[in-house]
Amino acid sequence: MLDGVELSGSYQYDDEGLPAQRVDVIQSGILKDFLMSRMPIKNFAKSNGHGRAQPGLMPTGRQGNLMVTSSKTVKASDLHQMLIDEVKKQGKPYGLYFEDIQGGFTLTQRTAPQAFQVLPVLVWRVYPDGRPDELVRGVDIVGTPMAALNRIMLTGDKTEVFNGVCGADSGNVPVSASAPAMLFSEIEVQKQAHLLDRPPVLPPPGFETPAANPQGKSGDRP
Repeated sequence: MLDGVELSGSYQYDDEGLPAQRVDVIQSGILKDFLMSRMPIKNFAKSNGHGRAQPGLMPTGRQGNLMVTSSKTVKASDLHQMLIDEVKKQGKPYGLYFEDIQGGFTLTQRTAPQAFQVLPVLVWRVYPDGRPDELVRGVDIVGTPMAALNRIMLTGDKTEVFNGVCGADSGNVPVSASAPAMLFSEIEVQKQAHLLDRPPVLPPPGFETPAANPQGKSGDRP
């Protein structure tokens, strides 16, 4: 539990029988450790209690409760004005405020580009000239992890929790992610996919709407 919110990724023992452990994966921007199952990798020979899997699949090192903390925070109420200040500094026409998301996914295989995509559900265009924030539709966040992490300027002082399900080679497992709001100097976005098919102008032969019969139903005798 974090600030009164249940964390769906909590467990006492992983799926290989080892007690769950806290793992500081990244410290001050430097990779220090991995989430480990009983399958060793170079320089990391022991499990740290993160062997997880969907029933029937082989456990691998998986996330439980991801917690992001920051040493450079400001009040959450100040972030909006700091976003406006950054927009003015860069001479941009507007900035984007992502209020809520529904999830996302990453590509981690060596045969694919190392990239991520986040699926927002509530996005606002923030203007630097005092106009009210404007709702934006059809925007996804995309990018590569290293580039995105290097553009974090600071964070808010309030932590929010996201509970969901993570899918990977060992199946779907419940997870949570907690983090403060973040101010980015730059972020990549793209339009959401949508169908471009248009309905036909005319119905297919044999499916036309029958014309009304003023004398009565079809087949009626006088």
